[in-house]
This record gives sequence, C-alpha cells and structure tokens, in this order.
Amino acid sequence: MFSPDSPVISFLGKIADLIIINLLVILCSIPIFTIGASWTAMYYVTVKMVKNEESYVARDFFKSFRQNFRQATVIWLINLMILLILGADALIIRNGLMEGIPQAMIVAMGIFAVFVIAIMVFVYPLLSHFDNTIKNTIKNAFLLSISRFPYTVMFIIVISVPFAVAFLTNAGFRLFPIFLLIGITGPAYICSYGWKKIFERLDPVTDTIGENDGKQEEETTESE
Repeated sequence: MFSPDSPVISFLGKIADLIIINLLVILCSIPIFTIGASWTAMYYVTVKMVKNEESYVARDFFKSFRQNFRQATVIWLINLMILLILGADALIIRNGLMEGIPQAMIVAMGIFAVFVIAIMVFVYPLLSHFDNTIKNTIKNAFLLSISRFPYTVMFIIVISVPFAVAFLTNAGFRLFPIFLLIGITGPAYICSYGWKKIFERLDPVTDTIGENDGKQEEETTESE
C-alpha cells in the first residue's frame, strides 16, 4: 500500500502536484496580464500528468510559461479586451441604460460570447502543445471548438462549475480554501483526459487544422 508504485501513493502524489500547480497558477496570474501564460503552462503540465510523463511539475510549469509567454500574453489580452466589452454591454442591457436594443442584437451578442468562451477553452491547451502562429492557434481553437463540440460542452461545464460554486453560492466562502488548493488545476486535470485524446488524433495530422509553421514543421523540413 505504501510502496512508491502503489495506486494510493500515486494518487496522493498527483494531488500534491495539482496543489503545487494550482498555487503557481494563482501566484503567476496576479499581474493579470500573465493569466494566459499561466493557463498555458498549467495545461502543459496537466496533460503530461494524464500521460504519466510528468517529472518535476514546477520546472515543467515555468518551462512552458517562459516558452509561450509572448504568444499567450497577446492572446490573453485579446480575450480580455473582448470579455470587457461583452461585460460592459451586458451591464448596459441589464441596467436598462440603453433602450430600444433589438432582441436579435442581444441574441447575437450571446452567441458571440459563447464562441469567445469556447475559443478560450481550446486556445491555451493548443498553445501548450503545438508551436504555431497566434493567428493559426486562434483559428485552430475555433475550428476544434466546432468540430469537437461535445468536448467543448464538457470542457466549459467542468471549468465553470468550481468558479460558479466558489463565487456565486452561499457555500463559496467555506469551499474557497479548496478552490485555492485545487479549484483551477482539478478541472484542468479532468479536461486533460479529453485533451489527451484530441492530441493523439491531431499529432499525426497537425496540418489538417491549420497551417502549422512552428518548430516541429521546421525540424521536419531540415531533417529532410
């Protein structure tokens, strides 16, 4: 039971790793503009954990954080700007600050918001796994969110539930310590099982979801 290879020790080890990464994600997200890089690094580690390829999770986290910082930050700032605009529009509509807004426009804004969230759910795991341009990463995230729609629904539900429970319910205050320990990486780890399957299908045919001009393609060209 207490041998290093036992299921119990393996499970406790993964919980400890998830707690470490959860704390790193929170700390590295404090400047706000680094949230994208933090989430990208988190998925880099959690997918490796699902594949049983993790070594030193903190080292892997900061490795991905550094490598993807520029692209992840640009993508996150774009996401943040769109979310702020959508949030401001929602407040205006909710408080009735503008009258006569067509119902069709409100519905269109809702649909657009769903697409933005779906892209955000896909874009950071893709960035953590594939070396690609910002444009192609966002495009691939959009295409995958549609072509893998069941995964999209599952990812959104799994990721949003802890935030909803922690911040929108009466139990949120009591559960907040758990959220601080595993509320971010726990859902990411569950979603990483889905990402493992998606990556296994995409790796042999990366070009089918976009023009991959990253390091993997360059290395292949040089070897030829």
